[in-house]
Amino acid sequence: MNMRKPLPRRLRRFVFAITTISLATVFALGLCEIVFRILEYRENSRNIYEGEGGKPIADQRWGWRPAPGAFHSATAEYDVTGYVNSLSMNDALYDPDGDQNRVRVLALGDSHTYAVGISTGQTWPKVLEAKLNSTGNTTYRVYNGGVPGYSLHQYLLRLTDQAPIIHPQYVVLGISYATDLYDLLPPDRGGWVYGANSARDYFDFGPDENLALRHWDPRDSGVRKQGEVQRVRSLLEYSAVFRYLRRSDLALFIGSHVRIGGQSLWPNMDVVLEKNVSAEHEYQWRLFEGLLQLTKQECDRQHAQLIVVGIPYLPQVYDDVWNSTFGKRAEYSRTAAIERIQTDCQRLGVAYVDALEPMRQRTQQPGRWLHYRKDAHPTPEGQEVIADAIYRAGIIQLTTGPAISANNVHPRDQRISR
Repeated sequence: MNMRKPLPRRLRRFVFAITTISLATVFALGLCEIVFRILEYRENSRNIYEGEGGKPIADQRWGWRPAPGAFHSATAEYDVTGYVNSLSMNDALYDPDGDQNRVRVLALGDSHTYAVGISTGQTWPKVLEAKLNSTGNTTYRVYNGGVPGYSLHQYLLRLTDQAPIIHPQYVVLGISYATDLYDLLPPDRGGWVYGANSARDYFDFGPDENLALRHWDPRDSGVRKQGEVQRVRSLLEYSAVFRYLRRSDLALFIGSHVRIGGQSLWPNMDVVLEKNVSAEHEYQWRLFEGLLQLTKQECDRQHAQLIVVGIPYLPQVYDDVWNSTFGKRAEYSRTAAIERIQTDCQRLGVAYVDALEPMRQRTQQPGRWLHYRKDAHPTPEGQEVIADAIYRAGIIQLTTGPAISANNVHPRDQRISR
């Protein structure tokens, strides 16, 4: 009768230790998840959103748009009120007759322009309007066309659809370095980050290397492709620990240093901060440059002057965030994307306004932030800094009279060679 020899005592102890450590780790992680789910529930239970205004409603062309009406939003960090008008803008009532003899400015952007966590009158477009109107007899109307989650595709679509309605003399494009260089890829190249499953129009290069309008509908196209980093981040979103601590110093450090498939877990910052464009980001930059050129062409058709304002994000603004994330690696620079976009703007004859240095100057005092610590959108003071940078640039002149568009060409008929 064969008998198995017992494991050596040392090996038994090793197996026991490994098993104990593994079980203890699983138990600790499970306990942490429970604790942070409780903390998250308690914090979210204090959040308030009242009113229909601002809630996303489906739009087959833009993907979604904010519903009209008043709203009240409150979290542990802010308590704000606002109004979305008939043009789906976080703005005052639309008054075409009253606006006819004003200098009209259309602001386009994402949640940093809309702006999340800010009452309607404190957004940078409305602060800019107030500053312009304090200069003399000329009156200005700045329309806030920002929408949370929008990308350059949607900025261009909105410009094309609404410029013929409001006839702006100026278009201010708020480039958010938080997402605008990252959230560009069409579904067959990884898909969008926000509103990923929303049917929409978008632009992409065809076999002839021309940029043309397309339409995507998940019912026709099936499940979009995701990159490795996107899949990992999607899994992490299921964890309350990750959701609760995602902007803590530790989470930002890990996100900027852990790399998967050549990208960090903070990929939207990779594309902004890398000095040399990596192979993974070449297509995004091609799309960005092509969309910027199409936007300039559309502004020209609408007889409007295009102004680009760069809205910086956390690692660019704050020394402590920069130093603990990307700052110690030679391949990154705070101003890498800024310099690249300034060059693109110069090539196209577009004015560029830099909001990074004004923000950095305002935050020289240790611990002073112009972004909400958890939400990470600019505070009212941060919005004021952006508006002041545009105002001080002196590009928007004291001129009056409606800008009537002529020979408008719809993007469906536009093509741009690359």
